Amino acid sequence: MNKTYLYWFTVVVATLPIASIARGDAWISVELILTSQNDPLAQREWLETLSSAGADDVRVVNSGRSKEPSLTQTGSAERPRYKLIGAVDSRGQLLLPGGRFGQRDVSKLRKYFESLSADGTEGVTAERGKFGLTKNQTQQVTDDLARPLGFATTGIALGDVLKQADQGTKLSLHMDDQVWRQVSKAQPVPEEFQTLTTGTALAIMLKREGLVLVPTKPQGKEVELRIERASDATGDSWPIGWKPNRSPSELAPATAEEINAEVEGFTLAEAMKSIEPRLGIPVYWDHATMQAKEIDPNEVNVRLARQRTRLGRVADRLLFQGRLRGDILVDEAGTPFYWISR
Repeated sequence: MNKTYLYWFTVVVATLPIASIARGDAWISVELILTSQNDPLAQREWLETLSSAGADDVRVVNSGRSKEPSLTQTGSAERPRYKLIGAVDSRGQLLLPGGRFGQRDVSKLRKYFESLSADGTEGVTAERGKFGLTKNQTQQVTDDLARPLGFATTGIALGDVLKQADQGTKLSLHMDDQVWRQVSKAQPVPEEFQTLTTGTALAIMLKREGLVLVPTKPQGKEVELRIERASDATGDSWPIGWKPNRSPSELAPATAEEINAEVEGFTLAEAMKSIEPRLGIPVYWDHATMQAKEIDPNEVNVRLARQRTRLGRVADRLLFQGRLRGDILVDEAGTPFYWISR
């Protein structure tokens, strides 16, 4: 005989008011849905976890039906109210929009609530890419750093270059006192960068001093550009140029030209100095890497037997003798330049 079972589901609501953590005028409430699949003892534990993490109000609902995690915002821009609906999966993990947490992830949850309060819905739900920025924030940085540097740099103190660059960008440049002291002691910029974009120009100049440019979004603040010591940077930094979509011969046609070449009795620095004007694009040396690898182009003697070959190949063979290589890269605006590094 077949048996028919009738299940009655009783909804039990547990409410716990919680003191707000110091994070402005935002109010965050959490409604946590538990089902019959969840551990009955989880209710009190999640109340304590969410309380310790700093939610302003928590309701644990025992229900026969789970809900999809969601986030809604009401209130005003000055005093927003956020309502989170979360669910606990079969592994006991709390699912919230944009996050997954265990019962011991109090600090991780606290950061989640702080990001929600400081930066709104986008602070916890937007997909993050390079530099820990959202797609829109990354585009904001790219657009800003694609502006032409637009002023002469040769012989100018690095600190003065950075001050002037800061005036030409919408995003602010920031550095701590230790980095500023390092910038202040730097030698004047030896090369001309005014034809490059701000992003690539700054990345090259800063690398010479062991520094990097890092786009970042401090919690509750606007996107900014930080200058850090390369040894202290823990994430991505702004690159020195980008790999082009076009071929080297398209970007720098002179590199494909056939020439009669012979090099004898010259250093690498001297030989490249004679080639640079013929390349038709700016040439920059990776001084920091050369110093680290103890490579001095003024001390490297080079030679090339008489031959007819392409100009680009002449440069390649000379640089190879100095344990270096040259690459044609482009800046944020697509302007090509020749980057000599390892």
